[in-house]
Amino acid sequence: MSNSINPDTLDKLSIADLIAEYGSSSATAWLESEQYKIWRPTEDIPQSKFKPVQGYMQKDSYVFAWGNPLVSSPEVLKPTARAFVDYVTTMNLQLVWACVDHNLEEILASNEFSWSVVSCIHEDIINPNRLLELTSSENRGREGARVVKDLKKNLRWAEKSGVCVEEFHAGVNTWSEEDQKVVRDGIQRWREGREGVQIASTTLKPCLDSKHRRYWVARQDGKVVGFLVLTPLRGDSSWQIKNAISFPDAPKGTSETLVYRTVKDLYEEKQDGVYKHHLGSTRNPLTITFGITASDHLKPIHNLGGWWVSVLSKTYGGVASAAGLLKRGAFRVRYSHILFNRLKLYTQVVSP
Repeated sequence: MSNSINPDTLDKLSIADLIAEYGSSSATAWLESEQYKIWRPTEDIPQSKFKPVQGYMQKDSYVFAWGNPLVSSPEVLKPTARAFVDYVTTMNLQLVWACVDHNLEEILASNEFSWSVVSCIHEDIINPNRLLELTSSENRGREGARVVKDLKKNLRWAEKSGVCVEEFHAGVNTWSEEDQKVVRDGIQRWREGREGVQIASTTLKPCLDSKHRRYWVARQDGKVVGFLVLTPLRGDSSWQIKNAISFPDAPKGTSETLVYRTVKDLYEEKQDGVYKHHLGSTRNPLTITFGITASDHLKPIHNLGGWWVSVLSKTYGGVASAAGLLKRGAFRVRYSHILFNRLKLYTQVVSP
């Protein structure tokens, strides 16, 4: 038997701890209890060191599971998926499982579940070594790609405009009343400047889960003009850039400077062998992700063909265009030559 947990009684700190230790970039959205519900089985799953966790949204008769469940090892994925599917079935609801990795994709596409699988998103992961190499003074004149030249140009522009970026240590530093007001006003003006239909898995809540998250602040002449929020993933040296916001009056290159300084600080910490704000030192490679981005087309992967593909592709194209989903990747394109890869993720849909 499985159950959904009332957000009002949920121990958000314990869930946040599990996300930091075992979660993917999709799981970081679950802490927004206004949008997401949390499921955990009422009975233990023998293979797991803790009761698995799954975040999901519900709209009418549909349940949208967002990302992989939190489990202690890959062996727990299959029984956890079965328990969650059974839970949704008992409520007579239709389940869509979005933004999962290859392991869960293979499970849901197997004969036991026989789900259809399509791919329409990817995840961009920065290569810190490559970023620092291409933007170094020693590499000047040898950047090659135009996007790298543009990135360096924007970094220099921000520097000449007096933009300074430093980490803000929550619990150590204190936001002044003036800073708080500038940030609130800046976020509001940033939101007002967005155009068209807005579709997002999360809202902008910079102070959410401040226990685990880290903050970098951009200032010009002492005034806050932007900020970046970083959150840990999978309990080692993996991080997600949760938000990187430059306010409308920020100088050109502020967002790039926030990302660059954050990556540089993390890289230097890694070289020192210690992460002061995370879970201790680690030998795992440093990875930094922007999170999920919409792909420019939909591709069938498992158990789907014929006219269904045409219908889904047309629908996806219409939604992506109307909501400007592809434009959201424009900023990340500037980093296209310093990515490890474009990791494919898969949206799962129940077979007709």
